[in-house]
Amino acid sequence: LRSIICQSFLVRKNNQLVSTRRSRVPEEINRFFSAIVQHDDGLDEKHCLTCQCSHNTNTVTQEEIKEELLPPPLPPPNYSVHKRVLPSSLVALSSKEGRQRLVDHLSTDDADSYYLLTQHSMNQSDPAYCGPTTLVVVLNALSIDPHVRWRGGWRYFGDESVLLGRCCLNPERIRRVGITMEEFHQLATCQGVEATMTRAHARSVQELRNTVKETLLIGKDSSSTTSKRTSIIVASYSRVALGQTGDGHYSPVAAYHAATDSVLILDVARFKYPPYWVSLEQLYEAMIPVDGKLQQSRGWFVLTTSSSSCSEEEAENRRPAKLVPLAGEPDICPLGTVKVQYCKASHTRLKTSVDS
Repeated sequence: LRSIICQSFLVRKNNQLVSTRRSRVPEEINRFFSAIVQHDDGLDEKHCLTCQCSHNTNTVTQEEIKEELLPPPLPPPNYSVHKRVLPSSLVALSSKEGRQRLVDHLSTDDADSYYLLTQHSMNQSDPAYCGPTTLVVVLNALSIDPHVRWRGGWRYFGDESVLLGRCCLNPERIRRVGITMEEFHQLATCQGVEATMTRAHARSVQELRNTVKETLLIGKDSSSTTSKRTSIIVASYSRVALGQTGDGHYSPVAAYHAATDSVLILDVARFKYPPYWVSLEQLYEAMIPVDGKLQQSRGWFVLTTSSSSCSEEEAENRRPAKLVPLAGEPDICPLGTVKVQYCKASHTRLKTSVDS
């Protein structure tokens, strides 16, 4: 929508968007625009509950609506913990065995995902923010431009607020119940990433293994003349099945060790567990348990972008700072609120999730 508006110089005539150029305006935009302006002739009347118009006379505020939809807050903790002990079935990256597996992986010249992810690795800012934090790490690794300024003049996903600042998902709701796989998928596609979602119950461990190899070993054939696409795997799994505390969790997969058939999980809950190696069999089994509220298994994502997005030689792409709002500021684009209102994820936000 933003691209079409910026490229077409649209004007409004009779509650329709009319292009001053020859490019056609999709019917969807006309419908969205009509929905916004349908009360223009009755500014003294009450608008809908979600209306952002300054003439809205309805006494129900947007904050009250959001609060009404929120699930109960998490109970207070009974005790304080400095960290968790990694289960013996998992191999810490910092251990002798863990370091050797990484050395073996790096020697294969297939470590693109590891390098990209580790230079942008971060800790989730809230115990239930594993989904948004994982996506922030991946978006930075794929060199995705957020089109808002995090701090100063820097366009960067510096924290989860840059991702959620203009999202139909309520950050407070995510703090209480996390996000579903469908919501994670929608958040990724909203940022221009090609995302494929796979639930484990419909696939085999061999299919997961094939995906891991195809994704993490994608750059091995240097003779290919095809433009290289950078892909990153994200795992959604149950911590309980791995002998950890908590339950649903998201984290990126950074490396594959063929000799032990294991992958390196860069756990975004760095306050809780260190990065660790887990066998693909174990990881697959941890994806199988059914989410109690959604009655579906967890699974994995493959997030992909073109090679041009990740080029280290890419231009700085400077823009006048006044044309790029800070994260949390109102959107300059007139259709920004429309994008949020009609986002597909908004239709699933009432479904609670235990993924945290």
